[in-house]
Amino acid sequence: MRIKCLWIGGIRNPALAGLEAEYIQRIQRFVPIEIVTVPEAKKVDPRKHAAQLDREAQLLGKKIGSNSYLVSLDANGEEWTSEGFAGFFEKMMNRGSSEIIFLGGGYLGIPGVLLDRSDVSLSLSRLTLPHELARVVLLEQIYRSFSIIRGLPYHR
Repeated sequence: MRIKCLWIGGIRNPALAGLEAEYIQRIQRFVPIEIVTVPEAKKVDPRKHAAQLDREAQLLGKKIGSNSYLVSLDANGEEWTSEGFAGFFEKMMNRGSSEIIFLGGGYLGIPGVLLDRSDVSLSLSRLTLPHELARVVLLEQIYRSFSIIRGLPYHR
């Protein structure tokens, strides 16, 4: 199994970029992980939001394999505990899933067509998080999940 995080836009904050790199390195001890970004469109006139979401959907859709298990990060998604997240990964490994993709949208969110295509929508918190911070929170929870699965002391 491998994990792909598919994001719109990069991380501009050097401190958060450092944390992202740290958690990627930690996760790679357990499972291959890849971060893929597509360019974030500049903010446009609200009347053009639908067209922008269509463009983003096309860019993102090209990066999603037909057999990938797609998890969209969405404020209205399911909320899991850390133990529940670890259980999700165990279930995916037992099913023999080859790729799990975590999809994070841009400032307009995830295009509806991709939300509909998602196997599950996940909310990281009821709080509104900046996208850059949400990326780090997700990566930390992925690392924590594999620590739980392997019985490592990190979670305690």
